[in-house]
Formats: sequence, C-alpha cells, structure tokens
Amino acid sequence: MNSTFQLEIVTPTEIFSEGQVSYIRANSLDGQVGIMARHTDAIIALGIGEIKVVKDNKEYFYATSGGYADIQSEGVLLLLETAEKVSSINIERAETAKKRALDRLSDNKMDQMRLRTSIARAENRIKVSGR
Repeated sequence: MNSTFQLEIVTPTEIFSEGQVSYIRANSLDGQVGIMARHTDAIIALGIGEIKVVKDNKEYFYATSGGYADIQSEGVLLLLETAEKVSSINIERAETAKKRALDRLSDNKMDQMRLRTSIARAENRIKVSGR
C-alpha cells in the first residue's frame, strides 16, 4: 500500500507542485485537520494558519490566509487565497502590516473586520516565519 499522495497548492498567482507527500496538517475552520494517504474524499474549508507538509521525512511550512482542501483518492489540491513558504516570508513587511492595522483599529470609520483579518494574517506570517 502506498503511504504517500500527490499534493498541489494553487493560489491566484502561484502553483506549488509538491509531488508525493506523506502528511499535511492545516487549520480548517473547525480546527486542525491532518491528511494522510487513503484519507476519505472531502472538501474542507481552511482558515488563516500554518500548513505543514511532510515529504521524504522532512517538514515544510507555509503561511496561508485560507481557502479549501480538495481531498481525492489520487491526491490533495489546496486551493488557497495565499500561500507563502517560510523562506519567502518578509517579516518586516508582516510587522509593518500588523502595526498599520493596529493603528487603524481606533478609527471607527475603518472596516473593523477587515482590520482584524489583516492583523491575524500578519501575526500568522510572523509565527510561521519562525519555523
């Protein structure tokens, strides 16, 4: 029995073809979800968080702002708003975005939900960059 499966990560601007992987962990809207070979077919909504990919016994991490996991018998397709490999995360940019959003929270004319989402995304990028 095969203990790996095909993984592809697709965003509006980039495609990451990871090839054969043995495990994925992601943040669904209902909590963390782990995916291994022979997982039941499913479509799972993903939120802001970290995606962990295990390939050849090595761990790789992405920061994401959400999307969907399409789990099929032949593999997994992650359709994401954004995905950044740890090596691509610009910490200074994330910290600047967080500060800007925090500063704007006191302005009631600003979209508060959008600001809180911006803060969560920036904090996630900062957290994942430490992997």
